[in-house]
Amino acid sequence: MVRYVPKTVRERGRVHLAERLAAHGWQCFIARRSPNEDEVIAGRPEQDIEVRLKFHSQESSQAVRFYNPDTLDWDWEYLVITTYILEDTPVSYLLSRADVSVDGRMDDEFGGALWLQPEVFTDADFREAWYKLDGA
Repeated sequence: MVRYVPKTVRERGRVHLAERLAAHGWQCFIARRSPNEDEVIAGRPEQDIEVRLKFHSQESSQAVRFYNPDTLDWDWEYLVITTYILEDTPVSYLLSRADVSVDGRMDDEFGGALWLQPEVFTDADFREAWYKLDGA
């Protein structure tokens, strides 16, 4: 039974991410890093495994912006993008940092920011690819 009803796209994204990680045996810690970014650490303490995630939750399928092209916005190993978060069946896409860094996947637009377009991240290889975390 849900005790907390999220009010925003970002809040729904946090709840959905925590539920999906728990369903795959991961514990999750989400901390606000800045007004627009959260730091997510997923772990399996009994196996001494920890991974850092960057996540975006969206009302529809939109491009993901990276403000700093050099660091791709901080230290993370996997990118989780959840689309249609306000619908009954949101879809999550998991990309490793290596997946995102492949030449030609990012568009350089609008003053040096990098953009990951939906036609790139909605590839079937990334859809609900929670198994990627098992290789962490």
